[in-house]
Amino acid sequence: MCQSNYNTDRQKGEHLNLEEKYIIAHLYNKQDKNYTEIAQEIKCHRTTISREIKRGLVKLKNSDLTYREEYVPELSQKIYDVNGTSKGPKLKIGKHTELAKYIEEKIKGNYSPEVISQKIDRSNQFEINIHWKTIYNYIDKGVLLVDREDLVYGEYKKKKVRKKESRLTTKQKKDRTIRDRPKACDKRSENGLSRRQERQRRPLFACFKRESDQERGY
Repeated sequence: MCQSNYNTDRQKGEHLNLEEKYIIAHLYNKQDKNYTEIAQEIKCHRTTISREIKRGLVKLKNSDLTYREEYVPELSQKIYDVNGTSKGPKLKIGKHTELAKYIEEKIKGNYSPEVISQKIDRSNQFEINIHWKTIYNYIDKGVLLVDREDLVYGEYKKKKVRKKESRLTTKQKKDRTIRDRPKACDKRSENGLSRRQERQRRPLFACFKRESDQERGY
């Protein structure tokens, strides 16, 4: 009988330990639970579980030559340890471990990345400045040892509020899109003319009409 309810006492901002990762592996690989259900069991944010599983996900071959994906906690822990000891030479934060620790401490102290970026800019403590969007990117990539759930506000992208379209604009747009064209046009039984070709042909038709009228004595 599989255990479905796990009692884990976690505090906000605390990182997943190896024991919790084994629990995640059992819930994901054996019980086929989704990110939300696992987050409820571990008592953490869904984003943390999603990033954790993607970090340790591997593709394995079955006996019938089909493939399956499984979460391997040892692989995830190894990647986590590497990210914790080396921030990466190509990153702007580079080998500035003191700056990384400063950012992590401020985030755990409920400071937003915007405020942290301003503090770094105004301080002479560090050699480089860092943009607040870069801090968000480092969090998402696992460069910093903090998660989105540690932030006061997890998202920084504000939704655009679109103004309600006026009646005049809606009226002008009528029959101007390709969705509004007649259904007969979809059959393509006749060759159509562009607007430019129509304008070029109109004077020609008018000229023929005048000549024919003169011949008839109108």
